[in-house]
Amino acid sequence: MGGRRALPRGLSRVVWRQAAGVVARLLDADGARRGGASVKTLTLAPGVAAKKVTHAVVCETLKHVPILKLVLADAGVALADDVVPNRRRRRAEDAERGERGEDSGEDDASGEEENASDGNDGIVGEITVDDDDASVVPRSLAYVLGYESLFGAGLEADAEDAADAGPSGSEKRSDVAAVVAATRVVAHARERLRAALKRRLKAGNHDSAEAFLLAQPGGKALAAVPTHSRHARVNLLKTDVAACELELKRRGLRPSRDPHVPDLLVFPPGCDLHDHAMVQDGRLILQGKSSCFPAAALDPQPGWTALDCCAAPGNKTTHLAARVGREGSVLAFDADKRRLRRLRENCSNAGAMERAAPIVNAECGDFLALDPKDAKFARVRCVLLDPSCSGSGTAATRGDYLIAAARGEAVDVEAISLPGEDVGELDKKEKARGSEGSGSGVKTKKEKMASRDTAPPHVAAARARVASLARFQTEALRKALSFPFAERVSYSTCSVYPAENECVVAAVLPEAKRLGFQLERALPAWPRRGLRGHGLSDAEADALVRADQFEDDCEGFFVALFSRPTPPGAEKAAAAAAAAEAKKREDLEAARAKKRADADGGGGVRPVYRAGTKKRKKGAAGPLFR
Repeated sequence: MGGRRALPRGLSRVVWRQAAGVVARLLDADGARRGGASVKTLTLAPGVAAKKVTHAVVCETLKHVPILKLVLADAGVALADDVVPNRRRRRAEDAERGERGEDSGEDDASGEEENASDGNDGIVGEITVDDDDASVVPRSLAYVLGYESLFGAGLEADAEDAADAGPSGSEKRSDVAAVVAATRVVAHARERLRAALKRRLKAGNHDSAEAFLLAQPGGKALAAVPTHSRHARVNLLKTDVAACELELKRRGLRPSRDPHVPDLLVFPPGCDLHDHAMVQDGRLILQGKSSCFPAAALDPQPGWTALDCCAAPGNKTTHLAARVGREGSVLAFDADKRRLRRLRENCSNAGAMERAAPIVNAECGDFLALDPKDAKFARVRCVLLDPSCSGSGTAATRGDYLIAAARGEAVDVEAISLPGEDVGELDKKEKARGSEGSGSGVKTKKEKMASRDTAPPHVAAARARVASLARFQTEALRKALSFPFAERVSYSTCSVYPAENECVVAAVLPEAKRLGFQLERALPAWPRRGLRGHGLSDAEADALVRADQFEDDCEGFFVALFSRPTPPGAEKAAAAAAAAEAKKREDLEAARAKKRADADGGGGVRPVYRAGTKKRKKGAAGPLFR
């Protein structure tokens, strides 16, 4: 908010209430070690007023929590634990959302609504104060107001009004009244807060709060959080790239073409396209660059049948549909009915599920329970597998580094990656470090295991989750490779951990080779390749694709591409499947025609109308067929 009041006073209070509720919910989910919703999901959700400002206040508050904790305590501001209504249900919802990768960055929240609204309890929850002691401030609200007082817009003007704005101590305060009361407390402590901040900075020999934050656990990663370009994919089912560029130019936008994904346009960071007409009508699809890699690497040809194994929310599904075109088809599966509804909505808006000739056939079902030998899969020539993952490649845009910093923890990628590392590879790394004259001895296997046993709780919890995900991912990839007539299979995650990426590929590679598959160099023009080691040869690692969220202007991603020649009997099986589908359509149409003829009295069936005096409420008397 930058040193001056950017919003009217009433809207500022709404923003602070919303921001405090989001901070409380994020820290509560993180404290439960359950993962959960991202900063962007909560701050840009429908019903949030002044979304961009709320998002900025939440991010800056989380960033400054390590120093705000100390300064508020030093200044003697009394804090109360946050009240998170429906804590158990919300933790479960947030954990489920995190497990399913809904905050992977693939889909963006809705556009900004600048009108203030108090009806947002479903997202940010409520802020309450102690009616018996108005001097006690809820913890997350104190963080927000402390940030505003020391680093943001300031609280002076609100403090002047606060004495008369709040209800008496015996009355139940509303959320906004709670903000007014808390604002008075923090504003009155302004000088004590400033003095405490100076003492803390001086004691640590820091010349600024930024320097203090950089010195904290995870501070360097926090400082490196990137701002990516905005990407939008041209939906080739409705338009083409040249027509899109011309239309955008008329509206004052001049995006560039992405050099790696031919149907992707690149806009400046922060460019808001949510309400653009071309996004609303499905000609442009907001999709991160790395999220486009799986379909681009798989490269299905027009007329092919593709299988999307874990399809929702559907951006990759519609990308496949655009690649196979009106002559092809996409079989999409997702085990969750709610997410499947979202998939169908996205496919319908993209023109991939038109009633007359749908490209996408979406079914609710567990991919692992499918029978690859079922006749309906005989025409499947390519499989896209993008299973649930840790989402660690989207940690920067999700706000995970901000949340970790608020808790005084670092997102330690190397430590979390240990379970997926081969012990032999670790020995090679340690020997290499020792040979460079680092002075450190080579750790034994016993010492490495001991260091794992003493890992901080948040690292141990992350390791366990990554290991569990890797087991599921390995099983899913084996399943994807088992479709008898598939020629190309892509495996992708938005994870940075080798355990979910290179190690999964290495685990299934022997079986893939027995089935005739080999690793094909995916996206040859992309410079960043897979990590060496982890059970793969250098050539195999070089066939893999990695994207770095800090260096590649896109979110962290991983793609492996398996390919093989057309399996024997594939053409015959596809022809038989096509004939069976045609026969099924003919039988269905014949049944419909017979039903219509029977209703009209044709086909040797004579309608006899029932006699009687009882009057029908609506319509003519119904026929009795004989």
